Amino acid sequence: MIKRHHIATLAAALGMAAALVGPALAADNAVDTSKRIKVAMVPKLIGLSVFKANEQGAREQAKKLNIDFLYTGPVTASAQGQVDVFNSLIARRFDVITTTANNPTQLAPTLRRAMKKGIKVVSYDSDVSPDARDFFIQNTSYPAFGKALVESVAKYTGADAKIAILSSTKDATIQNEWINALKAYMAKTYPKMQIVTTEYGESSPSKSLRAGLDIIQAHPDVTGIIAPDGAAEVGAAAAVQKLGKTGKIFVTGASDPDAIRQYVKSGIIKASPLWDEVKEGALVMYVARLAHNGALKPNDHFTAPDLGSYDVKNRVIIFSKPLIFTADNIDQYKF
Repeated sequence: MIKRHHIATLAAALGMAAALVGPALAADNAVDTSKRIKVAMVPKLIGLSVFKANEQGAREQAKKLNIDFLYTGPVTASAQGQVDVFNSLIARRFDVITTTANNPTQLAPTLRRAMKKGIKVVSYDSDVSPDARDFFIQNTSYPAFGKALVESVAKYTGADAKIAILSSTKDATIQNEWINALKAYMAKTYPKMQIVTTEYGESSPSKSLRAGLDIIQAHPDVTGIIAPDGAAEVGAAAAVQKLGKTGKIFVTGASDPDAIRQYVKSGIIKASPLWDEVKEGALVMYVARLAHNGALKPNDHFTAPDLGSYDVKNRVIIFSKPLIFTADNIDQYKF
């Protein structure tokens, strides 16, 4: 028989253990979710399919982490539009702002002001100035993605092809990083390949279509268009289709599978690199919770349940290796 004082001792020990562990830890016993926090996700603009996929993953993860989640942003790819949103979030005392930047420097003063007020800032996809955020979730390594973009057209255009670039905006951080990386890879691996023009579609499907049409009509010798933006890739592919250039001009870029599926199956896009945007959105929320809790160091390592293990190096987290969509695998992905 267990004596009464033994029961009391056991109960006290269990109570002490519970106090040490905390009242509300996540299933992996690593994240304290006892306090409900407000986290905003601010994309470059509302409506673009890749950012909707981020939102889907973020919203699902927020429920698991006791996060009051808000998805909000400008209706066009505007740095000032993002600044206006940030000012509203600061006034409403949000705990964490997560964002993918239209401009690395124009957003910085407002985000630094948010940080001074105790708001954590997590950038993802396209970075802001490093002193204007706590952590940055980088989609892939830039050299790896630059290589993937070039190789996605080189096999079909040949090593001495004339290539056009159709990007989002002139000052978009991540697109410029990718363009620099692809140029470096192209110069080393395909020195006879030539970039004849770089145009911008402002992350708008209609403007990207017009830009794609202009490229093809102004440069009839172009056989490949690299469009490292979700709307730009769709616009470029639609332009190829509209002008009857299927099989003559090959497109690649950075768009979600739902948006490009028809063009992959028609052969306009043979290969297109990206990553799992839904899972990336989930990781953004996980890092937002860790950042708010003060549980993440500038150089660190952590494991996010169902997402993977990640290294933090100088406050930067690499999310994934490039995921290449082709006609053989694209139907496995729905986002």
